[in-house]
Amino acid sequence: MKKYLITAFALLITLPQLIIAQGYIATYTMKVSDVPQFAKEMDTLMASDWGQAFPGYVSLTHYAFNGYDDATHAVIISYEDTDQMASGTEMFYQPAFGAFLAKTSSYVEAVEQSLHMKLISGGDSDPEKNKVYTVYRMDVKDPASYAKAYSKIVKAQEDSGNMDGGYGLRAQVAGNNSYYSHYAFVGASSIKSAMEGQQQLYSSDEFAEFSKAVSGNRKLIQTSTVVVLAAYE
Repeated sequence: MKKYLITAFALLITLPQLIIAQGYIATYTMKVSDVPQFAKEMDTLMASDWGQAFPGYVSLTHYAFNGYDDATHAVIISYEDTDQMASGTEMFYQPAFGAFLAKTSSYVEAVEQSLHMKLISGGDSDPEKNKVYTVYRMDVKDPASYAKAYSKIVKAQEDSGNMDGGYGLRAQVAGNNSYYSHYAFVGASSIKSAMEGQQQLYSSDEFAEFSKAVSGNRKLIQTSTVVVLAAYE
């Protein structure tokens, strides 16, 4: 944790123009063999007293494209601050959530549980413009210099009109750190919009400059296309 607190402080000092986001993202990926039943149980859980009292913004998502990763779905939780994250995590040990796990255990296999610190956020947060996410998992050696290059490329995409929804950079603070250290994401209103935006990004001069700037610092591990199925708040 100390390493990432130092990184966040360094970003504040060296990149004052960035929007430094507070809070956390908790990601729970899983392999689901009975999707309709799982979606039904999620709806029931989040409509219950337990779900109504749960802090944070909860999304149920599906991996349209996820490479060799066994996960088919993910529950992603956005917490505004440490208090929300601690309270939400503690609620997973309550009987209501235990009953949910018991009901779904026969067709759900856990793959990953990770906690991420919000480093940079921007773009349009309208849910209608963030129905699909492109997620880039990577291993970063120098987070501060990577964030500087990242902020430049997303600003260029915003200025060119090639940014449909929101975007962000996150650092993993708990979970399997041997796999990836950070992830970045870009939101879009549809799969078509996400693919067109990606094509325009890759063909731009700014992306060529970005690739040169992060060469040797960032190793791209995985690119995923994530579709939002339901959101609860």
